[in-house]
Amino acid sequence: MAFFDERELKNKLLFQNAKEFYNFVSRYDEEMIPVMKAKGYTCIHSMERTVAFTFGEFTFRRRRWKKGDHWVIPVDEKLGLEKRIAYSKELLYQITKLATMLPYRKVVEVIELMYQVYITKDTVLKAIKLASQLLNEKEDYRYYSDEVVVKKIEAPVIYLEGDGVWIKISEREKEQQNKELSHFVIHTGTEEYGKRKILKDKVEIVSPNNRIARKRVVDYIYNHFKITSDTLLVTNSDMGHGYTPRLFKEISKDLGIKHHQHFWDRYHLNKEIKKLVKPYSEDLLDQFMKAIDSHCKQKLKTAIDTLESFVLLNQNEKKIDTFKVFKNRILGNFKYTQPPEQRNLETASLGIMESQHRKISYRMKNRGMYWSLNHADAMSHLIL
Repeated sequence: MAFFDERELKNKLLFQNAKEFYNFVSRYDEEMIPVMKAKGYTCIHSMERTVAFTFGEFTFRRRRWKKGDHWVIPVDEKLGLEKRIAYSKELLYQITKLATMLPYRKVVEVIELMYQVYITKDTVLKAIKLASQLLNEKEDYRYYSDEVVVKKIEAPVIYLEGDGVWIKISEREKEQQNKELSHFVIHTGTEEYGKRKILKDKVEIVSPNNRIARKRVVDYIYNHFKITSDTLLVTNSDMGHGYTPRLFKEISKDLGIKHHQHFWDRYHLNKEIKKLVKPYSEDLLDQFMKAIDSHCKQKLKTAIDTLESFVLLNQNEKKIDTFKVFKNRILGNFKYTQPPEQRNLETASLGIMESQHRKISYRMKNRGMYWSLNHADAMSHLIL
């Protein structure tokens, strides 16, 4: 009994697809002859072109028409082919999509395996460049088009979180270094979607420049949300440089939002406390957590005093300095540690930043990769 050979069948189907494609091109080219003549065009010559599609790579001949100084190639227009680009738009899209998930050399391997189309790493780079250019054109269109009317979102609460993703940057004129991508997430709360919760009206903004990212946040909220005298802006961050309560307050002021509440992100707050307190005492760590949970400043001060006695016993100058910074930081920003339940806000709607970071960090950070600044900007936008 002969075994079924799937690859042999696939090759037969590919051959049949090729015949149908060539027939389609030839038939359409013939059909356009009377159409082009009626429009006053003259057929100058026919030329061959080789293009890679998702269904294979083909070399085909088609007519070129001219009227005055204007050239037209009907077959190319029908197939959506750009000048001097040897790949279809759909293939370029799929290359770009794969590049947001895989290293470029892996993209080359996947395209070859799936489509029997042979590309190079440079092809992937060109696809990324083209996609980035299209994103910039889309952004320009959004700014300058006065024809697009956006129906503004009416929401009593607008949530905004911000944090940085550190990636490795390699510039020719500089040594390898780390660079922060500023990442902001805007949403209007959570809703049930099957067995999980999703963020409503979610929009993400990313830029290697924190100031530009914040400007885009303001621009987006202003253009897409209906701001009223009752609108509440709820912000959340790790309190780091570029994500301080003061900067979020400025965003609120720029938007004309009168009501603003800021949170010290609980994940990062807990992480800071554990890092400093856990080496000394598990019981003391528990005291800190209870003080934060109950939002009791007196309990927090008692826990800090106990921690200070432990730190001073060691007589380690570096640890003493670290403790002083921690003490001033947590007491100075105590009001931002009040839990959302005590402010009548949804707990599930806050602290979403780490999960939103993963799609960027997985592709751009976790495999020891280095990026040029422009390329990092383009890739982070494509991922989002």
